[in-house]
Amino acid sequence: MLKLKFKNQNYYSKIYAVIFILTFCTLNFYGCATYPRRAEVKKPSLPVDKTFRIGRTDYIYLKDLCQAYDLVWDWDILGKRLTLYREGLKINLAIGSSLGLLNEQRIALQDKVRIYNYEIVIPFILSEEIAKIIFPSQRVPPGIYKIKRVVIDPGHGGKDPGAVGPGGIKEKDVVLDIAKKLKKFLENRGIEVILTREKDKFVSLWRRKHLANTKRADLFISIHANSSRWRQARGFEVYYLSDRMDESSKALVRLENAGLEFEEGQFFTENTALAATLWDIVQTQNRAQAIRLANKISECMEKIDWVDNRGIKGANFYVLRGANMPAILIETGFISNVIESKKLANPYYSQSLAEAIGEGIINYKEEFERTDGFTR
Repeated sequence: MLKLKFKNQNYYSKIYAVIFILTFCTLNFYGCATYPRRAEVKKPSLPVDKTFRIGRTDYIYLKDLCQAYDLVWDWDILGKRLTLYREGLKINLAIGSSLGLLNEQRIALQDKVRIYNYEIVIPFILSEEIAKIIFPSQRVPPGIYKIKRVVIDPGHGGKDPGAVGPGGIKEKDVVLDIAKKLKKFLENRGIEVILTREKDKFVSLWRRKHLANTKRADLFISIHANSSRWRQARGFEVYYLSDRMDESSKALVRLENAGLEFEEGQFFTENTALAATLWDIVQTQNRAQAIRLANKISECMEKIDWVDNRGIKGANFYVLRGANMPAILIETGFISNVIESKKLANPYYSQSLAEAIGEGIINYKEEFERTDGFTR
């Protein structure tokens, strides 16, 4: 009797197994069954306990980030530079910097790479940027390259008059007028514009570029008027940041950087070695884009009647040094020239200058966005 019962149980077990298999196959055929598939595997998420906060920023230890994404890293102890890499991915970072390069493209990390508890820690947002590269299906679609915000810097102001021309015309007044008109021109075309000063007040050179960095501007444009002992000198020039300068550029740098004497106290400290390290990370991309921008603006400005184009040049202007975006300085004309100083003081001429500069920015913007940041 026991033997017969065992056989019956075995018989029914086989029946139930067959029914289960047939049911599972039927549900799977109609898409009702769910089970892990290779195509559906999601990106690995770092455990919450791997992250921690410093101030308002989520951080992760370098070792945990590398372990999560199978990254190899190199450390340049002298330059305080860090390189993370794996196949198809290379990241350049620097201690004390909130910027980096991800496959040669500039990225903002929201906060600085730091030394914390005797270890290197990195803002957690970098994990998301890495995931976009490693997991293409989750990559941000084309069109993320936009020029949305521009900081316009009217040079000098307040106790710093800048250059003074015949009849007492002051550079600080001329460039503020041009900057306000340029602001209106760009805003009418959908670009947010921030002025480093909106009235006749002194703003330190450090605060001007710091404003552009903290506001995460896409472009920084400083507007000035030139001056020369040779009263016949005339025309406009557009400058990008560079240590390679001719003699005239060096003289102009001494003139424009003279505004440093008006800085009240040394409320800011700048580690020269560290500043050089940070700039070294982004200088190639920023300088190339600044030259493109300078060309676009120069092409539009030279269309103004009776204007001489003195070219695009490199110079080491303090106000451009350390800007985290493409930055240029425009010398709109020579305030020391009797004829050109009168033109600069003419509201119709300053409107023409503002529109020409604005058209150059728009032309740059259109090309930048059309080519996804000049990547195609």
